[in-house]
Amino acid sequence: MVFMYRITAVARPRLIMRLAQIYDQQLLEIDRLSVVRDRDVTAVRIEVRCDEYLAHRVHAKLYRLSDIVHVELSNAESGVISEGDIPNPNAPSQFDPMTPQP
Repeated sequence: MVFMYRITAVARPRLIMRLAQIYDQQLLEIDRLSVVRDRDVTAVRIEVRCDEYLAHRVHAKLYRLSDIVHVELSNAESGVISEGDIPNPNAPSQFDPMTPQP
């Protein structure tokens, strides 16, 4: 199955490297990767082919990264299957990815 991760993160150095390392550790190849940076917010979209168990495992591992604010996991066939509403304690408290940043 094809799974897509929509990741919102604080724009910091080596963010993409750390994201790629998570997928590499699970022996997954990234099919598509898109990165958009707007001020202090980075939006990353990653598509991979794997089973559902591994997709959820990667989803949990992404929240361990310090700069990750929100991760949405979706399946290309059925839409959103897991949304991370758990706040990241390592994210800056004033950071709100839905509002313009100074």
